Amino acid sequence: MKHILKCLLAFFIFTQGFTLVAQQDQMYVTYPFMPLNVNPAYAGSREVISASGIYRTRPLFGPLGAATTTQQHFNFDMPIANDRMAIGFQAYNAQIQGGLSGVGVYGNLGLYGNYAYRLTLPNDGKLAIGAQLGVTQVPITFSLGSGGSGNTAFNSSFGAGIYYNNDDGYFGVSMLNVNASDNYNRPIFFTGGYVFKIDDDLKIKTGALIRKQSSNFGGKTDIDLNATGWINEKFGVGIWYQNTGSENSTNAAILGSLQVQLKKVQIGYSYDFSGSGFSNTISPQGFHQLMLKYEIDAGNGKSGVFRYF
Repeated sequence: MKHILKCLLAFFIFTQGFTLVAQQDQMYVTYPFMPLNVNPAYAGSREVISASGIYRTRPLFGPLGAATTTQQHFNFDMPIANDRMAIGFQAYNAQIQGGLSGVGVYGNLGLYGNYAYRLTLPNDGKLAIGAQLGVTQVPITFSLGSGGSGNTAFNSSFGAGIYYNNDDGYFGVSMLNVNASDNYNRPIFFTGGYVFKIDDDLKIKTGALIRKQSSNFGGKTDIDLNATGWINEKFGVGIWYQNTGSENSTNAAILGSLQVQLKKVQIGYSYDFSGSGFSNTISPQGFHQLMLKYEIDAGNGKSGVFRYF
């Protein structure tokens, strides 16, 4: 473990040679299905080896040459050291293409590692302290009218958080892009949720997210609310009010979701009814989002336990 921490420290120092930047907004909007994207302390909280993938696109189908937005997200995390620690990995790639109008192509990607130290508390509670360290590629803009010219740079990113959960609820606080310069946002996230038991067959998982923008971005505070009804822990139907905004939009968005649990595999689909703003410049449609999660036992015999968080 000491060798791992030394490598992470060396990587962080090395990447300080690049301009600091915060270009992770594409990653934040996937938190309904990937909580690790807003809090590194979430790593290992499911107590299994977990891998998740999301494909986001707008529109789902369109004519040749039409403006499109596509994203691919991947998360991996697992507990280690008898569940006392956890490690995780995140990667995403995002691209917006303005079609044949000459707007150009805008894209960026990110790679991040996560580490969490987990404490066992009374009432089956777990408290984790986590850190995130990674590199983000500054968006490259290729102008279609200039022969495909563009530029790029790589930038370090550091974040930290705490996360508490038990069988009934969770609470977390995190700050991402801690090392970013004053030209970029350093958001603070507060998350919380609780599961209400309606009867043996129906549970309602509720949640909220509060995002506090850094002062150099106006210090605005936005609140998201969500609820998902799970039937027999097999079928989930959810609705999310995202006041933090949809992709590239400062306006609120509504997200509807469907999820199906199949033993070790969970599949899901959601549609993001985007706010107006920039989203209408690229496409009047919301995002289609396809999700796949696969989990296996981490040697603790907990792979067969359904988890709401």
